[in-house]
Amino acid sequence: MDDHYGGRELSRNAPNASGRKPSRKTEMVQARILDAAAKVFSVKGYQLTKLSDIAATIDVHVTALRYHFATKDVLVEEMMNSLVLYVSAQLREAVAQLPHDASPRAKIEAAARAFTRSTLGKPEYMSAHANVFNQVPADMRERHLVHLRKSNAFWRALVEEAATAGDLRSDLNLSLATQILMGTLIWTREWYKPGMSTPETIAEQILAILFDGLAPPDQRAAACGRK
Repeated sequence: MDDHYGGRELSRNAPNASGRKPSRKTEMVQARILDAAAKVFSVKGYQLTKLSDIAATIDVHVTALRYHFATKDVLVEEMMNSLVLYVSAQLREAVAQLPHDASPRAKIEAAARAFTRSTLGKPEYMSAHANVFNQVPADMRERHLVHLRKSNAFWRALVEEAATAGDLRSDLNLSLATQILMGTLIWTREWYKPGMSTPETIAEQILAILFDGLAPPDQRAAACGRK
């Protein structure tokens, strides 16, 4: 059973949290630990990080940290899952809040704005996720991929709906289109600097380019006429 707290979705990997709703105090402590874990994993990666490194970041004894996350593996998996579940929840909520007759393109736009807002708002989590994903044990990575695949399926459904509605070219490979859309949005974490523009504006610019191209309308029309 998934829980939500402090802007996070938790998959409840921590043994001491499994099967019961944690108190607000426990939620706050776990939030601090996850934030600290993201900070350390973003710098050191999985192999070099120790629980003592994370505990030192928030000035707690490692024994107290182990009460909430017994091992490094439990903690890193919870950190990865919490990021993906949080972002996925933000996407679904953004689309669900649209009018019932919203166009498929409007749904993609809403999801993209939510994605950039939620991911660019968690740069250390994004960096940590990228650092540790290929370093963690294979069985952990496979469990985590369940969450990633659900998120990918959500994007794919939006793209397929847009194609069915005629909002996309009929000759597109929809799997490729989905990967280009997601990859372009994800890559913003590599170059985005706070203050350069809002995450929502960046999403809108990306979608304008993907949907409408780089050339101005008159040049696009002329190019179509030459075909």
